[in-house]
Amino acid sequence: MAESQKTWKSTTILLGLLLGSLLVTILLAFSTPVMELKLDVTDQLFELRGPIAIEDSSVVIVSISQQADQEIPYKYPWPTNLHAKLVEHLNEAGAKAIGFDVLFDKRDNYNLANDSAFADVISKYGNVVLGSNIQSTTQGRGQGSRSSSLMLIRPNRVLQKANNSRSGIVRAQYDSDGSIRKYILGLEYNGQQMYSLGLELLKLYSDIDSSQINETDEHVSFGSYEIPKFGEHLMTINYYGPPGTFPRHSFETVIDDSSIVLASEDSAFQINSYSDPDFGLKDTDVFKDKIVLIGATMPELQDLHATPFAEQASMPGVEMHANAIQTILSANYIYHIDPWMNIVLLVIAIGIMIFAIRRLSGLYGFGLYLLLILSVVGVTIWMFFQFNVVMDVVAMLTALSVGYVSTQSYRYIMEQREKRRIQGLFSSYVSPAIVEEMVEGGKEPELGGNEVYMTAFFSDIQSFSTFSEQMPAKTLVRLINEYLSAMTNIIRDRGGTLDKYIGDAIVTFFGAPIPSEDHAYKACVVSQLMQYRLEELREKWRNEGEQWPEIVHHMRNRIGINTGVMVTGNMGSESRFNYTMMGDNVNLAARCESGAKQFGAYTMVTSATKEEAQKFGDRCVFRYLDRIVVKGRTEPVEVFEIMGLRDKLSDESFSCKEKFEQGMEAYESRQWDQAIELFQESSELERFVPNDDSFIYTNPSLVYLNRCEVMKENPPPEDWNGVYVMKSK
Repeated sequence: MAESQKTWKSTTILLGLLLGSLLVTILLAFSTPVMELKLDVTDQLFELRGPIAIEDSSVVIVSISQQADQEIPYKYPWPTNLHAKLVEHLNEAGAKAIGFDVLFDKRDNYNLANDSAFADVISKYGNVVLGSNIQSTTQGRGQGSRSSSLMLIRPNRVLQKANNSRSGIVRAQYDSDGSIRKYILGLEYNGQQMYSLGLELLKLYSDIDSSQINETDEHVSFGSYEIPKFGEHLMTINYYGPPGTFPRHSFETVIDDSSIVLASEDSAFQINSYSDPDFGLKDTDVFKDKIVLIGATMPELQDLHATPFAEQASMPGVEMHANAIQTILSANYIYHIDPWMNIVLLVIAIGIMIFAIRRLSGLYGFGLYLLLILSVVGVTIWMFFQFNVVMDVVAMLTALSVGYVSTQSYRYIMEQREKRRIQGLFSSYVSPAIVEEMVEGGKEPELGGNEVYMTAFFSDIQSFSTFSEQMPAKTLVRLINEYLSAMTNIIRDRGGTLDKYIGDAIVTFFGAPIPSEDHAYKACVVSQLMQYRLEELREKWRNEGEQWPEIVHHMRNRIGINTGVMVTGNMGSESRFNYTMMGDNVNLAARCESGAKQFGAYTMVTSATKEEAQKFGDRCVFRYLDRIVVKGRTEPVEVFEIMGLRDKLSDESFSCKEKFEQGMEAYESRQWDQAIELFQESSELERFVPNDDSFIYTNPSLVYLNRCEVMKENPPPEDWNGVYVMKSK
């Protein structure tokens, strides 16, 4: 029952995270920065795809260009009889449909008869669509009295009558960033349905009547064309490339015949780019059976726009119409993910993040997050390249990010809550290190242990019973607390795990519960830092005067260290236990601490510790002491003294080490006189060794000097191997 409730609670929380993340994602998706980011990402998809070849395009552009304005001997707007000549020539060249991205709402500035000539040509051929526009106007003077209305701008009445009211909307649809990505298919004005310039031209091009146009919520269909809608009256333009992608001919080249004298020509010399029988446009197929669009390309007319291939507003409006028409002709439409399908994808994305990430560690969870990000980006690019489908990649990435952040935040909050709970339950009798391990592992402590290769560390104050005899209890407690605090801080700062205090003794280990390869090196360095710190404390106590007895001024501690396989884990009873260590190698570390006294040393380590430590650094200076058999063992072990840290030892200390080691060679070779001489020399240098103390009348040199004198008088047997058997702990 409890397990069922726990599962239900967990599921409820996860569903809450999912719904909350979905709500945040949707709210972010409609924010202005994210909306504009979506537009930028769509542009990047076009850039990645690149231009599409249109060698066989049925769309040609005649540009009202800067060159044309310089060549034509009139100031723009030009006389409409020039447009009449243009239509005449285009029809002679075989154009099927002609569209003007120009508003002829005003009468001709030069001669009203020019409009009549233009109207006659339009009426004659019947394949011309003129531009019109629907604009919003604001009426009223005051802020509160203003009202908006629509106004239709059509060609002037002369041209309307000739064209039987055939015109197409040339209004641009701008996105929030000022770019054009959508194309207006049609608008309603005063109950009358009007279509865009592009659709009107396609009606002419494909001989389709307006009555054949059917419109639904999703499509506009007429003839063989079925155009997917974006919103109420828009379609997405599939841009085929940057400005200049479609075939373009300057206006003056199409009207240039023998009756036109351009600025670069005179009556004696003419190049008729349209009518010349050798290279003129008239006898080529550039306009034959084509849709011809006429529109401005010169910057002065301010009909340049930003598009996916023209961020700096350099694409003429007429090319926007050309791209829209080509999109419909090729049925190469851009599709958008359905909003409901998009929500389903968002739920899936968030669900994956929440239900998968919560089971993974931080690094693996972040790796999955990055993998999903890359996958979404890859699928988005693939869908656009292969199927012209625009996925809402920004919303998807937002969903993944929100799901990841919310899950990680929830996980962090729960981990902190669990950490506080476990610390409250167990910090009084479990070491802080194991509390951290339990929190990281997500489980509470239980009895049991594992074999671990690590380093055991024992420290004890020399002659502590004498301190107890000479000091009142309160003073002794104050002294021991100050000492233990100083030593423990060094241990914890250097990665050691405090096992326990046994009176004045400190039991520590390195390499568990958090594994570390350099555990032996850390233990050796810590031992010397403790010795140097104790030296500072002794100086402090001396300066504090009479409140401390003389013995405190000379307090020393002995340290024993051993490295090997030990059992570590939670040991004790079901109701009370501690994270500790046990095993033969633990006992050997304890014997090194107590055995150091017999050599007059203060830090004694086994050869296993020395060899392991030297793999990771040479900061500690080791001195070989002996091969011993400790009480309770039968196998001998080599032991070494740590004389100090290399950067703190004097030249005399290194000389002492050299003489001592030479004496050891003579000792093991039974050369007693030579050994005695060398040990006498090294003993005189022992006072320079940081661990030496004149208050204690022994050191390794004196120990071996005495041992050599005894053996000189009483030589060992022939099978003597130099092993020293310790009789006490």
